[in-house]
Amino acid sequence: MTDRFKDYEPRGRRGFTAQLKTYGPFRANDGVIFGVAKGLAGYFGWPVGLVRLILILATVFLFFWPTVIAYLAAALIMSPAPAERLDTQEERDIWLQTQLDPSAAMEQLSRRARGVEKRMRRLEDFVTSREYAWQRKF
Repeated sequence: MTDRFKDYEPRGRRGFTAQLKTYGPFRANDGVIFGVAKGLAGYFGWPVGLVRLILILATVFLFFWPTVIAYLAAALIMSPAPAERLDTQEERDIWLQTQLDPSAAMEQLSRRARGVEKRMRRLEDFVTSREYAWQRKF
């Protein structure tokens, strides 16, 4: 299991998808084909070459189409690994929320932006007021 989220429990949704997106395995961002083999190797602690060799041997000698379909399904199900290490609880919450429910994350971001804009307007109004000009002179 990856150490990024070992002490983190997702809030609200605790189903299979939330567990998968929280604890991994994650697709590697620098993998060869979708990053599935590298992500699985990192998750299980195996060498990447071994996982790739197993996948190639399974594709060539066992069942071509089932292995290809399983690989593509894994690429669709596994979420991409975070670009950076997530150290704080707030970073983990934001990342997990964007993975589980992107529309809700966008709504929360829009709400925050509106709040910041409102505060900026109040600050701008105060700085351009006559009272501020008088206070600045003294």
